[in-house]
Amino acid sequence: MREDSCDLWTLKTGVAEYISHSTFCRKKASCGVIVAYHAELHDFCNLDSFPVSLRSFFVMNTKTMTNSLTNTLRILGLSAASSICGFTFSIAFAASLLQAQSPQSKTPDGKTVLAKVGTEAITYKTLEDAYRKNINNKSVQLTNVSADSVRDFLNLYINYRLKVQDAKARGYDQKPEIVQDIRQNRASLAAPYLFERALVNPRVDTALARRQKQFRVGLIFTKILENDTARAYKRSVAMLEALKKGADFRKMATDSSDDEYFRKLGGEMPLLTSDRVLREIENAAFRMNVGEIYPKPIRSNLAVPGYYIVKLLGMEPRVAVRGRYILLKAPTRTAPNGSAMPPSPDDSIATVKRTDSVRKLILSGLDFAEAAKKYSEDGYAQYGGIFPAYYTETTGYINGLRYQFPDEVVKWLFAANRKNGDMSEVIPTFNGMYIVRRDTSKIGGDDREELKRFYKRVHFEADKKIFFDSVKKARKFSMNTKALDAFLKSVDTTRPSFDSAQKVRLSGKLLKETMMKFTGYALTVNGFADSLLKRNELRGFSLTRQGMTQALEKLNEAALTDALTSTLEADYPEFAALMKEFEEGILIFRVEEQEVWSKLKFDTARARAYYEPIKDRFKTQEQYEFSEIWVSSDSLAQTLYKRLQDAKNRPSLFDSLAAEFTERPGYKERKGKWDPLPATEFTIPDEFKKRGAKIGDVLPPFKFQGGFAISRLSAIQPIRGKTFDEAIPDFAAQFQDMVQKELTQKWLDGLRAKYPVAIEQETFKSLWK
Repeated sequence: MREDSCDLWTLKTGVAEYISHSTFCRKKASCGVIVAYHAELHDFCNLDSFPVSLRSFFVMNTKTMTNSLTNTLRILGLSAASSICGFTFSIAFAASLLQAQSPQSKTPDGKTVLAKVGTEAITYKTLEDAYRKNINNKSVQLTNVSADSVRDFLNLYINYRLKVQDAKARGYDQKPEIVQDIRQNRASLAAPYLFERALVNPRVDTALARRQKQFRVGLIFTKILENDTARAYKRSVAMLEALKKGADFRKMATDSSDDEYFRKLGGEMPLLTSDRVLREIENAAFRMNVGEIYPKPIRSNLAVPGYYIVKLLGMEPRVAVRGRYILLKAPTRTAPNGSAMPPSPDDSIATVKRTDSVRKLILSGLDFAEAAKKYSEDGYAQYGGIFPAYYTETTGYINGLRYQFPDEVVKWLFAANRKNGDMSEVIPTFNGMYIVRRDTSKIGGDDREELKRFYKRVHFEADKKIFFDSVKKARKFSMNTKALDAFLKSVDTTRPSFDSAQKVRLSGKLLKETMMKFTGYALTVNGFADSLLKRNELRGFSLTRQGMTQALEKLNEAALTDALTSTLEADYPEFAALMKEFEEGILIFRVEEQEVWSKLKFDTARARAYYEPIKDRFKTQEQYEFSEIWVSSDSLAQTLYKRLQDAKNRPSLFDSLAAEFTERPGYKERKGKWDPLPATEFTIPDEFKKRGAKIGDVLPPFKFQGGFAISRLSAIQPIRGKTFDEAIPDFAAQFQDMVQKELTQKWLDGLRAKYPVAIEQETFKSLWK
C-alpha cells in the first residue's frame, strides 16, 4: 500500500479506507498531548470474546465435549485437541517425525495419489498440508522427511479419514444438533477471522515493516482553547508559513509551543519507532525526507486537543543488539523514617573498585558468563547475564519485557562506533555498576506479537468503526429516521426496551416499516422490536433516540459482518480448510464417544489380572508418625524444649504441652499429632531423616513455616508392597489406556474391512527411495 495518499482497499463489495498505524510516545509531554503510555503486554481479545490468533485451533462449546475431555482423548496417536479440532497429532509424534531427513529436492505433482481409503484418495498435497500443519511449518517439503516417518504419519492420517467416513456413514453430519453446533461455532470463528485478515494483519504488517527504522521528529504544538479550533489552526498555519520562509524551527518551538515539554527541548522528541507516537505524526514522518516539514498542521484529539507542526529530524535503521552484562550494587541505606537512601560516597567508590576487579578477571581470561554467574547481583546472573532478548533504543527488549537498561548502558550499547564483541569499562548508573558486552546485532526485530496485542488494545475498535463506515457506504446503507421517531413515540419510555408489552404498542402499519437497510439486507420495525426482546446485548441501551440509534448500529454491524463472512470459505481457502477440520473434528468426537469412550469402563477383574504380574512395582513410601509443638516465639520454644529435656522427653508431657501451647490451627485438640508423612523436602520428617532421629527422639526447636517447631518421632512405617486397592491410582491410567487402544484398534480393524485401504506402494517408493 502507498502511504502518501488516502489509500483504498476492497474487501468483497465493501470499500475500507486504509488506516495507518501508530500509538503514543513513550516519553511524557508535560501537558499530556503526547501521553507516556505503553499498553501492558498480556493476552488480549475483544472480538466476541474469542481468540483471534488463528494459528492455533479454536476452543469449541460442544456441550458434551468438556466432560469427555477429562478422560484424556488419546485415540491412536491423536491428542485430545486433535480429536476435537481436526487433524493435529500429538506434539510427541510430531517431534519424532522431524528426526530423519532425506536430502531429496524433487517436488512431486500435488495430485499424485499416495493411498485410497474407501472411495477417497489421499494425494501428496493433502498429506503434505496435513503434515505441515501438524508441525507448524509451512515450508517443509514432505519428500525431505524420512520414508519411515512419512509412512507412520500416513497410517495415522488413514485412521483419521476412516473415522470421518464412519461418522458420515452413520449420518452424524446430518444430525440437527451437530449441524447447529457447527453453524454456531462458524459464526464465532468467522468474524474474528475476517477482522484478523482485513484489519489486524495489514496494520501489523505495516508497523512491523516500519520497525526496521527509528526516527526523530520535532514538534510545535498549538493548544485549542475554549473550543476555538479556527484560532489554533490559523496560528499553526501562520507558523508553517514562517518556517517555509526560513524561520528557525528550534527557536520557534522554544518560543511558541504551547507545551512546556517541547519548549524545553526545542521541540525535539526522543528517538521513536512505529507505534510509539500519535499515529498521524508517525504517518507524516514516513512520508517526508529528513529535514522536511509536514505541509499542514496535524490535529490531535487527545487529553489536550490541538495542532502539531511536524519536522523530520532523522531516520535511521533500528538496530537490535544482544549481549551479556554484570551488575554490582552498593550496599543499601535506610533513612530514620524508613525511606531508601542513595549509597554513601565511600560505598559507591568501593563498588566501582569491586566491579573493576571483576572486569580485570575477565580480561585475564575468566569467561564472561561464568563471571556473571559468580559476581553479578541481578536476576539474570544465573543465566550468565545474557540479555533475555534483543534490545533496541526505542522499545527496550523486543519481546515486551518491561525491564529497561539505564540510559548510560543504552548510550554505550548504541554508540556510533560500537562493534559486536566490545566490552565496556565500568558504567556507573543509579542502579549500580555495569559491565556490558555487546555480542550480536541485527536490523529490526520480530515484534509481531507485541504489535498485535498493542493494536488490538489501542486501535482495533476505532479502526473497526471506520471499516464498517466504509462498508456501509459501499453497500448503500440507509436509516429510516421517521420510522425510528414513530417507534419512540409509540413505546413506553419509562419501561425497559425488552419489556414484552412494548411491541403491543406498535401499530401493524409501523411494524411493516423498514427501519434500516443496505444492499441485500433490510430490518423492519417488527424485526427491531423482536431483537430488543430477545438479544441480551441490546438490553443496556435506553429507550432514547441516542440509545436506540446505538442499538440499531449494533444490529447493523452484526448484519454487515454476516454478509461479509457469508462467503469466507470461497474467499479464503485457509478458512475453508479450518472449517472442514472443525466439522470433521466434531464428527470424530461424536463417533469415538460411541465406539470408545462409552465402552471404556473400569473392569475390576481384568484390572486385577493386569496388576498381578507387575504388583512388585508398586510400593508405599516410608512414612513418619510424629507430633509437633509449633509456636511463633523462639524464647517460648526454647523454654518448652528445656521442660521436655528435664523430664527426659516423657511422651505424656509432650502431649500435654502440645495441647496447651501449640499455635497451629486445629492441632491443640490433636495434641500436636500429624497424620503420617513421607520425608519429602521442607517437611518435619525430612528433618528427622537428615538428623538421624530414632523412635522417641525429640528434635530441638528449628525454624519451620514462619515459626519454631519442636517435634517428637513416634514411629516409622517401613516400605511395603501396595495392595490392589492401594495401587489402583498408580496403574489405572496405563490400564485404561491399554483398554482404550484395544477398543480403538478393534473399531479401526472393522473400518478397514468396511472401507478398503490401499497404499500405492510403488508411488511411495519412487518418492521416498
